[in-house]
Amino acid sequence: MSRKKAISTIVFLILVALVTLFLSNLLRDKTSRSGKNEYFNAKTDFDALYFGASRMHEAIDPIYIWQNYGVSSYNLASAGESIQITYFVVKEALEHSHPKVVFVDSAIISDEKDEINCGYGFVHQSIDALPLNQNKLDAIKYAGKFFDGGMMAFLSPLYAYHNRYEGLTKDDFKIDYNYDKGAYMVSTFREVREPAEFTDEADTLKGGDGTVYLTKILDLCKERGVQCVLVDVPVPGNMFSLSRQRHMNALKVLTEGHGGVYMGFNEKDADIDIDYRYNFGDSVHLNYIGGNKAADKLAKYMTDDLGIEDHRDDPSYAEPWKADIEKYRAQCIERAVEQTDAAAYINWLRSDDYTFRMYVKDKDLLSTQYAMDYCIDKYDVEVIEDIDEEQVGNYDMKIEVRRKADGEFAAKQFFKYDYNGKIYMKAE
Repeated sequence: MSRKKAISTIVFLILVALVTLFLSNLLRDKTSRSGKNEYFNAKTDFDALYFGASRMHEAIDPIYIWQNYGVSSYNLASAGESIQITYFVVKEALEHSHPKVVFVDSAIISDEKDEINCGYGFVHQSIDALPLNQNKLDAIKYAGKFFDGGMMAFLSPLYAYHNRYEGLTKDDFKIDYNYDKGAYMVSTFREVREPAEFTDEADTLKGGDGTVYLTKILDLCKERGVQCVLVDVPVPGNMFSLSRQRHMNALKVLTEGHGGVYMGFNEKDADIDIDYRYNFGDSVHLNYIGGNKAADKLAKYMTDDLGIEDHRDDPSYAEPWKADIEKYRAQCIERAVEQTDAAAYINWLRSDDYTFRMYVKDKDLLSTQYAMDYCIDKYDVEVIEDIDEEQVGNYDMKIEVRRKADGEFAAKQFFKYDYNGKIYMKAE
């Protein structure tokens, strides 16, 4: 081969590699990296880590825990994640930080053999952000047994996401970096039924994949000198049953038998004041308010039982946290427009840093929207009914948000009243 031809071949291969890399980054689902990259790039250590499925992901807010308890923590849970996949995430996380405690969600721990109990897309959300090393290859090898394409379905972004080009948005063309310490808090409201039946009976576990991998997590934490706590996050009555509780009771026995701690928030004597009218965001998950009640219980366990110190006066912790919280607040303002109904909009911004003023054409209609009175009272919203047409234009409501410190404008949103849904919906 001539020197000129060799150079042309090398240039061609470099171009192919660059195009492949570009398309891989463009087409891949960004969920995993946007939620976990902050952890892998962190410059401080963490006292606590949270793992599991969406009930943990959408309930425990590390920023709330930092601001109220000074505990440095990160939420590495992902939607739909089974305990088998959680094991690999825990194993990788412990290579990057030295927590005193890890909290593991009890939500998706099956007791069946040869069952991953986790959807294909959810596996990607859990492991895509993990560094490519032996642990990730082990995770891919395990998950690959259950899906078409085997290991290639998780090794090659082009293979995994080649059909995703039709669903690309402008967000795929920018680096979407979150500053929420991994959590995905919910601001909507949903009234749910309270659990009513309870039992102390426990199933006999069969040693299925889920319980095997829970045991692996417990033993790994024990080996590393990390306290492992299995948490049964509050669930609504429609998800609660005696068979479910018998399974949870069996997991409690397994956990404590391997040196772990069990925190059951759905037991009859659970010391947590969940309001089933206003503390859920949908028929499965706690909203921000309910999540903070669960976070309080975890934080008090960390400070009272484990003796984890308040780091808010320690500059090595406090300065990075302060910088990230400022970025997080700015990000919350940017994303407030995604909240479609007025109650969720107020609850999304919810910070003590803001004041809310609501301009509304018909004050009587506020009582028809679920949780609106609750939000107005909880966040001390000033409601103004006698308004000029200029203040709301052709809309039925405007919510104006200002910074409490200096009164400067922070955000606003207009809403139209949906008489069928009896709700104030975002005006497009």
